[in-house]
Amino acid sequence: MLLYAVFALEALDTSGGIDQSLLAGVKGVTLCANLDVHLAQRRARFEGVSTRAGHYTAVILRMYSQLHLDGTASANCSNRRYHRRTIHTIDLLTEAKLRIFAAVMAALMMAVGAPARASANADAVASPARKSAVEAPGYAPEDQTLFAPWLEVVPPGPQRARRALAALDRQFAFQQKILFHPQYSPALLALLEELPPRQATLIRAPALYSRDDIPWAALPDGSHQVSVAGQPRETDYYYTVTRGYRSPESAENFAGAFALKPAKPVTNGAMSSVVGQLGGEVLLDTYGATAWVDVSAQALRRVYGDLKLPWDTVPGKFNHHDDAALARFKRDMPALYERIAHYVTLTNVVDEFGGPDGPYVLFNLAGEIKPEALKPFANLYRFYRRVIPTVRADSAITDKEGRYWLRTRFEGGRFQSTFMNRAGLLVPFDEKYRPAGDGVALNRITSGRHYTTARVITRRLGMTFGLDNLGFTADYRRDGDTLAYQSRMNRVPDLIAPPVILEMMNFVAGEFMRALAEGNGGLAATLSSRRLDGQLVHLQGGVAGEFSYSPTLEFLARIGDAIADEHDWKVRADERKLGEELFKAFLKDFRAARSRIIALDDKHAIAK
Repeated sequence: MLLYAVFALEALDTSGGIDQSLLAGVKGVTLCANLDVHLAQRRARFEGVSTRAGHYTAVILRMYSQLHLDGTASANCSNRRYHRRTIHTIDLLTEAKLRIFAAVMAALMMAVGAPARASANADAVASPARKSAVEAPGYAPEDQTLFAPWLEVVPPGPQRARRALAALDRQFAFQQKILFHPQYSPALLALLEELPPRQATLIRAPALYSRDDIPWAALPDGSHQVSVAGQPRETDYYYTVTRGYRSPESAENFAGAFALKPAKPVTNGAMSSVVGQLGGEVLLDTYGATAWVDVSAQALRRVYGDLKLPWDTVPGKFNHHDDAALARFKRDMPALYERIAHYVTLTNVVDEFGGPDGPYVLFNLAGEIKPEALKPFANLYRFYRRVIPTVRADSAITDKEGRYWLRTRFEGGRFQSTFMNRAGLLVPFDEKYRPAGDGVALNRITSGRHYTTARVITRRLGMTFGLDNLGFTADYRRDGDTLAYQSRMNRVPDLIAPPVILEMMNFVAGEFMRALAEGNGGLAATLSSRRLDGQLVHLQGGVAGEFSYSPTLEFLARIGDAIADEHDWKVRADERKLGEELFKAFLKDFRAARSRIIALDDKHAIAK
């Protein structure tokens, strides 16, 4: 969440102000939709089939991040005008990965407080997925490395730590290629030249469908599709346009497609809206989304300070609990700690309270970005100095009873992320940050539902603009090593603007927002993960929505495009450098901890 707070601002800014009041909101919807991913109509079954234009599925882990981020054919992609050089940021890729993790976490954080019951319409269902390794997990030993939860990426058994390290080594090497070394074929670069900047791609989707300068493949159902494939190549990850969609057959290979289809029959050559579909899949020989759930379940056992008196009396007061939590972080991840401390001032970490059922911990991470620390990244520094004071974003994950499982806020460079933990179990809380139900072991949840609400606003020229009541309903399902997470926009968001301007905004953008929320069943997305025969894991997912045509929005988008051309690729290049710096710090700590991780095998053998 800390990295998300650092990097998420770029996605809320529309680079110049003229289009800020409209397009920031549109992009805000996309951000929330990707926090809650969902299988839409005509989707692949739970067991999964290859994604194609006939399915609303995509691997957001790779497809959305790279095609959106690096300029491939996505509903939010950029072109070479937007990225003048083959230098690209990692901000959206980092966001995408964090959103997927947040998506899985979100589904697990939802209303598991109700007893397990067999109800198709149950808003909160929790039942054991498999016997937990620890039946009544408490907090982890103080002297155990914070990297211990990573053992969960492989099944229990002999030499588990060594097997986990081997899987993580492969995964991190793959991530380093795809995060920092993307390369593009000449054909793909030529395609990017023809696509509008990502700020306007959604708005211009109906017009894109009919353009003959884009190498669309016409499908029998009327869709126009562009397909892309990706694979590792030495130290890089190489993307190219393909003639047709073909599922990946080897580990670390990717396949994706961007497709548009008329939402309604075309009459007199006029097209009012299209259904946009972004889909893809990737094969890995390491681990899938269920491993992230299991890692998170174990990591919760390490989220505490010192669990010693005196207890906190109010949330948000920095004291010995916070010092103890930071000391453990610094001990096990000194390189990453030093880099984060360089860029961020932390004002709180955890609050620890006593209670009749034992102590509980409010993970209440709060802090502020240090703009001056960004000065070595000149373009990023100017960008954040301009944007940070203007943006506020709030989100909450709740269950049907209105209990909170996660709350986040970003405002003027200050951020806060909050969830509750008792004895290693996630606990719901109320408006006053008090426990509101029993805890749950994340790795024991097999199904459930939660609700996400969000608000994104920005201030420009002394006026406030944005979106409110962004709402999504999400469902989670797990069966062993198979996981599906589904989400759908559940209402039309409210536009925020001064009264004089609000009516005009509703006229200009209202239909676009209604189509997005209600057309084709509403903006929908998905993430699914399953283990195939052998060692391969298949990840797929997708985003689909209906996008209506608006000449006024397109005109405003063109103005924003001209402004975006001037600086965004430079800002993104700086963000990429910053992200690589943090990634390398993490890898340094991980490698330094190898002996302590391997020692966990010896402890397990002695215990037996």
